[in-house]
Amino acid sequence: MERVIERQNNISFVKSTAAAWALASLLLFLAHILGGPLFSIPAAVGGLLAYHLTPRISPAVVLRFYRGVPVTEFQMPGLHRLVKDLATDARLTNAPEIWILPSARSIAFVTGDRQSSAIALSRGILDALTRDELAGVVAHELSHVAHNDSRIMWFSEITVKMVNVLSIIGQLMVLINLPAIFAGEREVSLLLLAVVVTAPVAALLLQLHLLRTREFAADTGSAKLLGSPRPLIQALRKLEGGRSPLLMRWVAGRREQRGHTLLRTHPPVRERICRLKRLESDPRWQRTYTPVTEQELVEMLLPGHGAKVVVLRDREP
Repeated sequence: MERVIERQNNISFVKSTAAAWALASLLLFLAHILGGPLFSIPAAVGGLLAYHLTPRISPAVVLRFYRGVPVTEFQMPGLHRLVKDLATDARLTNAPEIWILPSARSIAFVTGDRQSSAIALSRGILDALTRDELAGVVAHELSHVAHNDSRIMWFSEITVKMVNVLSIIGQLMVLINLPAIFAGEREVSLLLLAVVVTAPVAALLLQLHLLRTREFAADTGSAKLLGSPRPLIQALRKLEGGRSPLLMRWVAGRREQRGHTLLRTHPPVRERICRLKRLESDPRWQRTYTPVTEQELVEMLLPGHGAKVVVLRDREP
């Protein structure tokens, strides 16, 4: 399975890099044809700042906005142990904080970066999933943190907005010069007009492709952390079968979109499951469970405890 994971990681890296470069190139090209160095230099500086100066908003501020409640290790020791172990395996600087959302929907997302992050789980997803299914979802979300996907998402969002602004400027330039164009005093470049009109749509499609690629990478990361793709496969099937929102992440959750694949932030569930199934071909990878402690056993017997999680490990033959 390691070879398949490595190959999929390489493919995701190449696709993500290509999409990011294409997005940045589109921004610079649009800026250049509109204003030459006067526009292209600020656009390049803005793109670099968008990538390197990701705003560090406290996860607590974000999650309180969604009425989240932090839970301590004493309240949910099993969940804390799972997150800490997976964070260690993912080589995160600090284990993410755990917040519970008072929602009946199936919601799971992360916010923050490798230094400071938090994972939010709704009551709905705790009740809907079994222990190992929830482990697959948690591993998926922690993979987003390990891959610094928040920085990539922020870069793509800012770049798309800059492209939209430049497109509006270009359209205004055409409208202002419209009388002179009709009078034959000025000529309008068909290339300029085509780029100005299509650039926002192209930028959005590139952004969505980049987000879908990062989802595939997080799926692979989940399988690698747990030693098996089976927990996430089962979770995806259950959430899709119940028509629940899927793996909501970053700052705000998004519903699984219907319609053409190009217009989705998440890949189709069937495609995600098919890719995960390819990782099951190696029989040497099997799941084992971390023993449940006496404290966790007492916690599981308490009413309204919600679903609890376990750590999944790979075992050598």
